[in-house]
Amino acid sequence: MVNVKEVMNTSVIKVKRSTSLRALLDIFKQFHTHPLIPVVDDQDILIGMVYPENLLDILRPQQAKLFRSLPFMEMDQDVFDLDVVPSMGDLIIVDDIMDKHFVVAKETQTIEQAYKHMRMHQKERLAVVDSGGKILGIVGIFDIIWRMFKEKGIA
Repeated sequence: MVNVKEVMNTSVIKVKRSTSLRALLDIFKQFHTHPLIPVVDDQDILIGMVYPENLLDILRPQQAKLFRSLPFMEMDQDVFDLDVVPSMGDLIIVDDIMDKHFVVAKETQTIEQAYKHMRMHQKERLAVVDSGGKILGIVGIFDIIWRMFKEKGIA
């Protein structure tokens, strides 16, 4: 069986918790293949994740954040009506917005296990870490699907 390590993308843009919102937005704009950015410490240990939803949370009213996970709640119309201060770009840092509770794939997992893990947690991409928590890459559902087609001789 094929392991996650064999299909993951090792070209990963990472940030530190001290990265400013302005710098983070520049990174998201230039890096569209993975709509998530891992946050690492000085030893490349994964300590958090920034998803597009974390960025939208900056613009959402505080009470709307509570309902973000409910699929029938449509709260995003309000984000266009809020006044945003330009200095927020320098005052807000990744540590303020990163998701500290995140799901990862282990490099030794099979692609089947990783796929099930993604589906269970409703994620399309996962950071891949070694046994010590060091980030090695990112694996997406398409990486897994492509490998399955390759194994069948289609791709």
